[in-house]
Amino acid sequence: MTEHTVPAQPDTSSERSTTEPAAFTVFPLRFTADPAALITFLRTLGMAPLITTEGDGFADLVAGGGGRVMVHAAGAASATGAPAGETQLSMAVTAAGSAAEQLRSAGLEVAVWDESYGLQGNITGPHGEAIGINEDQEDHYGYLAHSGAGADERLSVTAVRASADGPQRECDVEFFGALGFTPVDEGNHWYRALANPGHGAIGLHEPADGEAAHRPGGDPGHPELQVSLVRIGFETTEDLEALAERLSAAGYPARVVARDGVRSVHVSDPDGEHVEIHSRSWR
Repeated sequence: MTEHTVPAQPDTSSERSTTEPAAFTVFPLRFTADPAALITFLRTLGMAPLITTEGDGFADLVAGGGGRVMVHAAGAASATGAPAGETQLSMAVTAAGSAAEQLRSAGLEVAVWDESYGLQGNITGPHGEAIGINEDQEDHYGYLAHSGAGADERLSVTAVRASADGPQRECDVEFFGALGFTPVDEGNHWYRALANPGHGAIGLHEPADGEAAHRPGGDPGHPELQVSLVRIGFETTEDLEALAERLSAAGYPARVVARDGVRSVHVSDPDGEHVEIHSRSWR
């Protein structure tokens, strides 16, 4: 588990072998001022841990309906100095090397390198940004492994990405299609959902004022690196009123909001970031 970095060495032959097409799982990397509080919030939503550290300073959590979230301390505890509330887009895969070859065959640029705990990498996105690849760990090297038991199967993770309607969005649709995320429907000017059932979703959202899909300076040693930015959202098959009541009772004031015929639960996470949970748009 690592923040986005630039490879220190070339591809390695220590790759786990697989003959199946790679499955990419949405895996946003979220930086927070209070990892323990954010982990508790995500668990209240219905996520369950796969990997943690002593003291709740880090976690890899899974949603039962698809998708994962990595929680990491912000600021000085981050190699990139990422601020609290920033979320970087990454993908989880079983085998990074074969996933990279699959993407290269689709015409994408991918770098993979060996960390002490497994292969990591970056995919160059359609706008020059780096989207991380995290290979599932087999040896946890001091991390605490969990089964993910109790993850709510009604809940799935959505990485919400700023993407302007028109050529930019169509470019994003094509790019994420190579990773297995396909359009749920035709969408509209404001939003288009791409899903890979069991692996989460990508939401392409008309940018708000000043909202960007990436920023420079992801690694102190490589300031040219563009970091892919998203917001964390969720979809659920749970009744939205019941979900809002459940979150409010747990200390997270939530409400159901109807906008342009679309209903969703609105709530703030422990860093004060706005989170929306929509009814599941795919099966």
